[in-house]
Amino acid sequence: GSLTIFSLFLFILLLMISGMAVDMVMHERQRVHMQNTLDSAILAAGSLDSGATTEAEMTAMVNDYVAKAGIDPSRITVTPRITGSSSRTISATGRFEIDTIFMGLMGINEMHGGVGGAAEVGEEKVEIVLVLDVSGSMGRDGKIEALRPAAKDFVTEIISKLGADRVSFSVVPYNHQVHVDDDLRSRLDWDDTLRTVLPANVAPYPGAITTYAQFNPSSRCARFREADFRNVALTDTTRIEGSAMFSGLSGRNLTAYASYPVWADWCSDSYSRVVLYQNNETDLHNYIDTLQGEGWTSIDYGMNWGVGILGSAFTPIVQDMVDNNILHPDMAGHPMAFTEPDVKKIVVLMTDGINTDHLDLDDQFKSGPSRVWYSDTLANGSEYMGFLVEMPSNGTNQRWFVPGSPLSSSDDSYLAESALPSDAVQWDYHAVYDRFRPEDVGRYFFANDAPARAAHDRARIDVGSNGIADTRVRNICSEARTSGIDIYTIAFQAPTASETLLRDCAAKASHYFDVNGLDIANAFNAIAVDLTKLKLTQ
Repeated sequence: GSLTIFSLFLFILLLMISGMAVDMVMHERQRVHMQNTLDSAILAAGSLDSGATTEAEMTAMVNDYVAKAGIDPSRITVTPRITGSSSRTISATGRFEIDTIFMGLMGINEMHGGVGGAAEVGEEKVEIVLVLDVSGSMGRDGKIEALRPAAKDFVTEIISKLGADRVSFSVVPYNHQVHVDDDLRSRLDWDDTLRTVLPANVAPYPGAITTYAQFNPSSRCARFREADFRNVALTDTTRIEGSAMFSGLSGRNLTAYASYPVWADWCSDSYSRVVLYQNNETDLHNYIDTLQGEGWTSIDYGMNWGVGILGSAFTPIVQDMVDNNILHPDMAGHPMAFTEPDVKKIVVLMTDGINTDHLDLDDQFKSGPSRVWYSDTLANGSEYMGFLVEMPSNGTNQRWFVPGSPLSSSDDSYLAESALPSDAVQWDYHAVYDRFRPEDVGRYFFANDAPARAAHDRARIDVGSNGIADTRVRNICSEARTSGIDIYTIAFQAPTASETLLRDCAAKASHYFDVNGLDIANAFNAIAVDLTKLKLTQ
């Protein structure tokens, strides 16, 4: 009999415990329902797209939202605050109770609870850099035509939602290089050092070069080293080296001194230049409309510039451009420090292809005196006359080789050492390769000097293969993310290798977009929405 009584008490105890669990589950379900409803309500009412322009309208929107979810609005307290045209906060709390089923056996007839949440569109400044592929493949299949309106709509959306006073845009168009204008180049620590030719090496003729620029003074493109891709500064070297100027096209011209296409120059100014820190919608739209697709692809160079522009080394550069009325006064203080509160630094990287080879000139042909001279008197108005080539191994009676037509050797000739025209001037290698392809230098000027011709045929070298460039991209993306830069990437009809690279570069999986055709507009729009959306803070 005692066992029966004990079992009865044990059954009642188990029933009470099970009943408490049921009541707790009902309480938690009600709490989750109210919390989720409240979160959704404050996100909807606080959004800049909500249509609510007053605090009363924000409150009414929350109340309407919860009522439709079956919650009594009188149980909700809403605290909205509009702090500016593009900034607002909203918080709300709610209370609820449930009637217990089983806990009433213990004298507990009701369980009470509360929820709360807050969201804000903050007052943070947003610095955005668009790193856009303008290589030759972008000029085909309507891709550049799809990019332009997508990028312009992105600019419009950001400015309209955040306000021009809170946002800045920089644009880095890249192909195989990145071109900067004189306003920016003159403010960078660019190496324009002049070197002196050792007296023993100065040619013993009037017009000989005695000093020369180490790096081509007409270059408006940088040459980076491996270490430059491992930090967020543009370069870790003391000075920026200008890239060599030469034709990236291989092969020889088949017409007389034919000029190669401007875009084929390894640092051509036919592309749109880097644009720094702008917030004028019209100016940005007009600039984006000028983008065109030509040349090869160096994602690593584009990304290194894009990340570097957001670094503190650019702050005095931007300030000086503001002081000289080159940039708008709103841009004073940009780029802000990485440690500055309420600052977002954003890079949007877009490409449609893979990294191609990165070319350079062999060191012996980058600078210094060449064996090529030129005389206006000798040219006498001819397109191809006027050049002389020093032949140090020849006797004095044939010291100067005078190439005639590049299409024939029948009018080639030699001049004695003493017959050098008085107005003849020696060309440095910058001048030679500014004008001629490496193979053409060998064919035009060194047809009778086999070793020199072979050397010039090999003057163009590959210093950054696809694999090397991909590693550089991963390095600079990693450094940028570590520094707090948020990276979005868009693979625009890109091959698999590029998709993988951009996926690895993005700040997180949701920041990577793989798009085709007009879908590029959807990618830019999704990024704009993410940058301007209300975010829960509680």
